[in-house]
Amino acid sequence: MPATSLADFISTNMDLILKEWEAFAADILAKSQSDPEAARDHARGILINIAADIEREQTPQEQAEKSKGRGPSSETPSQAGLHGASRLSSGFNVMEEVSEFRALRASVLRLWNEANPTTTQGALSELVRFNEAIDQALAESVASYSLEKDRYARIFDKLLSSSPDLNYILDLEGRFIYANKALLKLSGVSLNEISGKKFADLWGMAATEFQQHLHQAIESRVTYRGDLPHRHPDGKEVSYEYLLVPVLDMQGQVEAIAGSARDMTERKRLESDFAREKLLSDTIIESAPGAFFMIDQQNRLVKWNHYLCLETGLSDDQLRSATILDAIHPDDRELAAAKFLTAFATGYARMEVRVNTPQHGIRYFLKSARRFHMEGVPYVAGFCFDVTNRKQSERALVKEKVFSDALIESMPGAFYVINREGSFFRWNNYLNRLTGLSNNALRQQPVLLIIHKEDQPLAAQTMKNAFENGYAQSVLRVLTHDRGVRLFFMTARRFQVGMETYLVGVGTDTTEWLARMKHLEHEAWTDPLTKTANRGHFMQMAEQEFARCRRYGHPISVWMLDIDHFKTVNDTYGHQSGDLVLKSLVSTSQQTLRDWDILGRMGGEEFAVLLPETESQKAIQVAERLRQTVATTRTPLESGQSVGITISIGIATAQDEDVDLATLLARADKALYEAKRSGRDKVCLAEQHILLH
Repeated sequence: MPATSLADFISTNMDLILKEWEAFAADILAKSQSDPEAARDHARGILINIAADIEREQTPQEQAEKSKGRGPSSETPSQAGLHGASRLSSGFNVMEEVSEFRALRASVLRLWNEANPTTTQGALSELVRFNEAIDQALAESVASYSLEKDRYARIFDKLLSSSPDLNYILDLEGRFIYANKALLKLSGVSLNEISGKKFADLWGMAATEFQQHLHQAIESRVTYRGDLPHRHPDGKEVSYEYLLVPVLDMQGQVEAIAGSARDMTERKRLESDFAREKLLSDTIIESAPGAFFMIDQQNRLVKWNHYLCLETGLSDDQLRSATILDAIHPDDRELAAAKFLTAFATGYARMEVRVNTPQHGIRYFLKSARRFHMEGVPYVAGFCFDVTNRKQSERALVKEKVFSDALIESMPGAFYVINREGSFFRWNNYLNRLTGLSNNALRQQPVLLIIHKEDQPLAAQTMKNAFENGYAQSVLRVLTHDRGVRLFFMTARRFQVGMETYLVGVGTDTTEWLARMKHLEHEAWTDPLTKTANRGHFMQMAEQEFARCRRYGHPISVWMLDIDHFKTVNDTYGHQSGDLVLKSLVSTSQQTLRDWDILGRMGGEEFAVLLPETESQKAIQVAERLRQTVATTRTPLESGQSVGITISIGIATAQDEDVDLATLLARADKALYEAKRSGRDKVCLAEQHILLH
């Protein structure tokens, strides 16, 4: 017998054995994302049980049973059994579980052989006992794994079959692997009969869209939702809403599709009825000749039509937080409040009040208000009709032209009325000043002739849409009196006077606004110091260019560039001097790079450059030329001094494994790290880490 028994050796060297085992099993544990501490505790418990088993005396009958892989039974779960159950919940498969035990066996035997180079008869006997114990533990673990897996399957089937929804699992060809009782009952087949069939075999042509979504779910690994019509044997039409959920394996690949389908027939009918009723009520409200309102007992607006917005000048959001009294002239609010209170009390009220309108100032409106109940809650609804003209008919006839002219001239842009022939019928002086044309000239001028030639088809289509649909708008270039061009947002709304139909609209000069928006957009994408693309803009442009080059199989390279010891420049000369160095580097880089190369500041003194249509050798040549230029260039400072810098550049050229820009940038960043690690002022090519200087 050796000086130390195998059982004592295991107990004494437990931590060393477990460390050896963890090295063997590292890949398995990492793949399944298992808890290392829990796995180590299970292995420790198994070894303790094995050591105890080796030391325990065996009868000849027990020895014979153990040699056949049948150990003594126990009412309590063994450590190996607990281990097998936990491995199922951790996502292990059986082969990975067996590999764990192989690793445990190998760890003990290797360390035992190192400690006992000379094998005695007693040691051989202990080794036999050890291997029998390992085999027994493996058998218990696998048995527990299988029992737990069967239990999961029973629970899973019970859960899905107890649901009234149609639950199913499909393979990658769309064939049934599993179907719950609800689906089997609907299909009129057994589980064995449905296995291997597709939805199209059960639903026919109605499953065409389902099959398309199935393929899309497999390819994109995204959940899809759709509708599936079905006719019951009794002729009843039923609509199911289905879900297709990709099931991913440990490598992130789709191995099956899990799905469910729910009977949505009644819900869809209710939704359709609701939508129809809402459309009908909305159409009635919006087609009313005046403003519609609905208020609660606190006079808060609950519902209204677009006329109320037009008449009050308040937006939907403003009306939502307002009361009906807010739209009424202050001197008439007390009267209106009393009338609305009467309507809630008696069921009806009628009033004539003044309203401040944004376009016409104070107007007289006749309001009718009628009470109704909705779910037991009282509301008042009514219409408002402008009766100002009736009250001031004599004065209105005299003042109408003066008033309309004043209104037109007060427009902050060009006002115009256009007839069916596309000629100006009425306009304001703004249009005269803009075009430099007199009233007589405009009267004879087709609208299209004041529009830039390239925009004339769009302008003609806009007028056509407005005459046909009631409203249209577009942004057009207008020719000015000095033969310049201004951008105008122009509207056209159809209206009719007697038998004649016209378009009325307003043109707003948006030239400066659009220029300001472009300037703001430029600032949002530009690094404020170096005026190069900032990180976000660089990534956006680079990703587009990367996708283009990969799509057409063109070469593309990327640099990661960093100023060596830039902190020393800031510490020695100050941050303003550091800013000058950054600007100088950008200027030098832009002189070296091509117009279509993309330079961006990633942060601090780090820059990135994307070089489309560029192989690695060309990328190296340009990078080396820039490195040498920078190394021989000195940046003059405000103090009269000058400072020289060097740069390090990491280069990566797209390979087949570079599935996206981030992968390519990461390889270039590693090459940059290698260039800096090996002494800086160097150019390094990714992967090979070829230092070029």
